[in-house]
Amino acid sequence: MSETLRFEAFSSMVEPEFWSGLAHHKLHSARLDTARTLVRGEFSGGRRHAVRGNSAEPTQRLAVPARLRVNQGAWEAAQGNTQQQAGAVGVNGYLHNTNTIEEFKKRDKGELLRDAGAEILEAIRSGRATQTPELLWPFLLLSFADLKKYHFYHWFAFPAVTADPPDMATEAPAPLSSFVSRSSDLEHLLTTFAGSSVCAQGAFVARYYPSNVDNPWRVGPLSEWSEIYGSDKAEDGGIALLGFVDPSSHSTRPGWPLRNMLTWLRHCHPEATNVNILCFRDTALLAGGTVDSATLVQQCESIVVRVNVTPVASLTSECQVSGWERNEKQKLVPRIVNLSSTMDPVRLAESALDLNLQLMRWRLAPSIDLAKIAGTRALLVGAGTLGAYTARVLLAWGMRKITFVDNGRVSFSNPARQPLYDFEDSLDGGKPKAEAAASSMRKIFPNVDSQGIQMTIPMPGHSISASEMDSTRATVARLDELVASHDVIFLLTDSRESRWLPTLLGTLHRKIVICVALGFDSYVAMRHGMYAHDDDFEPMGAPKAADSNEAVRLGCYFCNDVVAPTDSLSDRTLDQQCTVTRPGLAPIASGTA
Repeated sequence: MSETLRFEAFSSMVEPEFWSGLAHHKLHSARLDTARTLVRGEFSGGRRHAVRGNSAEPTQRLAVPARLRVNQGAWEAAQGNTQQQAGAVGVNGYLHNTNTIEEFKKRDKGELLRDAGAEILEAIRSGRATQTPELLWPFLLLSFADLKKYHFYHWFAFPAVTADPPDMATEAPAPLSSFVSRSSDLEHLLTTFAGSSVCAQGAFVARYYPSNVDNPWRVGPLSEWSEIYGSDKAEDGGIALLGFVDPSSHSTRPGWPLRNMLTWLRHCHPEATNVNILCFRDTALLAGGTVDSATLVQQCESIVVRVNVTPVASLTSECQVSGWERNEKQKLVPRIVNLSSTMDPVRLAESALDLNLQLMRWRLAPSIDLAKIAGTRALLVGAGTLGAYTARVLLAWGMRKITFVDNGRVSFSNPARQPLYDFEDSLDGGKPKAEAAASSMRKIFPNVDSQGIQMTIPMPGHSISASEMDSTRATVARLDELVASHDVIFLLTDSRESRWLPTLLGTLHRKIVICVALGFDSYVAMRHGMYAHDDDFEPMGAPKAADSNEAVRLGCYFCNDVVAPTDSLSDRTLDQQCTVTRPGLAPIASGTA
């Protein structure tokens, strides 16, 4: 009996954590780079699953697809970590991640396979595959990551150099349990594998001695071909076999890795034209502890196939490659994974918020330090129109710690002009602005650390009664603590005098202070100068200090004004008490700040 040797194709099994790793890789490492990236996968011996029927039906053992697993550990290949599960064979994969869905669709799939096949043949001819058998089984992953929707388009390929005319199976595949003479020989084979690393390499050569009860097996790596395999007519007798870890659980079809194993054989050992192939599938038993011989015979899944190998000289094409994965309907089409419905909504919101910032680093602002911005603590003095717009801008820049200070309440005129409030906030006398603003920020983005503090800031020109002295001192002390515990202070209040005390405290604690003020159709956005003792520090427009140890700084909001802060709120008409400004100016001023 002689028939065409058929193979069980690989089926990819990708854990969700891998796609999260791909998103991180795209945003932070690859960006616009489409060069292939090394990833890692693994496969184990194929096992059939036992399915129990009813009392009238016996237990059935059903075959499962030959799986190649890819998980979060795939990204550790770049750091040289190639560990895999016990009994598994690790293999290298090459990720080709595109920048657009059009590029994904137009990529020449045939060229990718041909290039992979050429690399496999080069590894065989150079002898590298003999030393490192996993070079025979690389996989390809063509992908496009839509990070706005968390859709991952992908297509796996398992390149196999095919033979035409095909290799032939000269005998029906036989279970290993019937191939050996004694059940104890199976136990000895497992013991031999457990005591060496050849099984983890995925391929090996073996010689079986049926007459040797005590030591029936000799197993070694491919590099020991001449010592172990030799010829079927070797003087020491025994049956020579070429073996590999077989991911297939099909009763008669060996797994996909055998295709390139036979390619290695026809090139490296053309004299071996008719060989016994040991399709070893019982890797799970290696990690399962001791199993008695009787049970081992029942659980053994491995098979032996006799193959007539097509010689190189008879091939119509030396590098004919196939291997793109088919879908569940056996069609050659890519697949899509939608993770948006399975991910934590808060985590999705955080990823989406950071997406635009990370994209800035790809081309426009590659040197921007987003981690430093995210760790900056901002204190917003004033939660009105400027405070609301500034908070939204800071959140869009990735800041996660924003504190509001204000003494007002939300009025009916606020929601239309101040984007952190709505109509409900203005009912029943209005909610405290600072607390309402902080609450709104947390609704917009749950991961923001936002607090609101209701506080009336002491101001020059505004008298304080004797009964208010203690509360005023407590307010000053509280404001001092807030300024000291934040990195940048935004002055966003309606009056000049309310900015005076925060300005002094910002100077005292050497903080960045940014002041924003509105006119009708004009605005001011300025950064207050900071003290420095750096010899190279010379603020623009400021004279250099005569003594290098003398501190120099820019002026502040009040240094650039000829009028001292005083009471600007008393004896004013309504239009003078309010900040009357052109609608749309506040977002521009806040964005500038």
